[in-house]
Amino acid sequence: MEPRTPLTGGRPRGLMIAGAAMLLAALLAGPASAAAAPDAVSDAALTGPAVDQGLPGGAVETIARAYRAAHPEMSPAAARSAAAQQTRRRQLHSKVIQDPATFGGAWFDPPSGVLHVATTTKAAEAATAALGRDLGVRVQTHLVSRSFAELERSAEALRAGTDALGLAAEDNVGIDVKANQVVVAVPARQLSALGSLAAGDGVALVARSTVRDVPDVCTSRSNCNDSLRAGLIVAPSGCSLGWMAHDTRTPNVRWLMSAGHCSTGVGVTWSTGGTNIGPLRGATNSGRVDVSFIEVTNSTYANDSIGRIYSHNSANRFIRINGAATSMAQFVVGETACLAANATDLTGTNRCGVIGSVSDPDRRGMVRVDNEDACGGDSGGGWYELNADGTRIALGMHSSSSQSCHDESGHSNFTPLPAIGSISVDV
Repeated sequence: MEPRTPLTGGRPRGLMIAGAAMLLAALLAGPASAAAAPDAVSDAALTGPAVDQGLPGGAVETIARAYRAAHPEMSPAAARSAAAQQTRRRQLHSKVIQDPATFGGAWFDPPSGVLHVATTTKAAEAATAALGRDLGVRVQTHLVSRSFAELERSAEALRAGTDALGLAAEDNVGIDVKANQVVVAVPARQLSALGSLAAGDGVALVARSTVRDVPDVCTSRSNCNDSLRAGLIVAPSGCSLGWMAHDTRTPNVRWLMSAGHCSTGVGVTWSTGGTNIGPLRGATNSGRVDVSFIEVTNSTYANDSIGRIYSHNSANRFIRINGAATSMAQFVVGETACLAANATDLTGTNRCGVIGSVSDPDRRGMVRVDNEDACGGDSGGGWYELNADGTRIALGMHSSSSQSCHDESGHSNFTPLPAIGSISVDV
């Protein structure tokens, strides 16, 4: 494995090809089930890493393991109970985000089994509480002054800012849903001087961590090539494949996404398992977007129109994805996320953690997953949500992690799909 290059978090100057949304546009201009019952597995089985083996059933057990890793004080019975209710929590969450003006964010607390939902009006607060009673979900509501959509717009404006605060932040802007505010991480030495620039309700400054995460690149694992799927290793970058996608404006153009920092140059052909995929058309690594676009030109993959996750223990070595995140409001702190990537798959399973932040200011506003530290070679791999009913939802592409490998006390960071622009993941 080659040495990893520290991810400084700084905004690339002169190296970025284009912002992801503009990049994709430019490229195109050229060429409801019930909660599952807990599995009958011994309490001792809830120790060790949470892994998605891709087998029928077992989702509740995997989610329970992730909860226990994040909250070791939980009993196995409490972890299984919280996992079994996850489907109903998702049903509630999918309803409350339908009104962006009143939804202020959500987070789940596994030890208490309570889903916290912030709303901007008393009417929405009452409706959410009533919905919780109807679905049998424990809900605690919080009346806030800013919607999640407003926080997203404010954070994006700060990331794009060219004033002293925007330049000092270097894209390190995130959202704290619990505090209902945007958080800007700046060098500690600049905190005092920049304090007055954080004017405006809902913006807080914090000292940026001096410990930087690292891109997860460069490994020698070989993978299958009969069909494209998240988690395979690609040459010449040594990174992992992410999600297959298309743009509704040009449905005949197919794209494969990986990490932007894995770019080996525009026009360079990427391959997996010795089979060419197509040329890299562009890449960006700025703010919360770390993504590259590879045009799928090999007719071998012309029929790969479904979203696949590499899964060693499943039939044909893959499992289907059942959907893809289209809004940042769909991400919930405290819920489970799993990674399909080449080093993670060495054990034959996909490892899982829990979302620690939907927009971490210390990681350029990326989504942070706690209790699962990815490894070298995992960059570009597909993060997905594992639900208690066994469905899986694509969330984003892996970017970086703590400076170790499979350390349950570490964390990982990924680019969320909604931040990329007008692109539709194949499901």
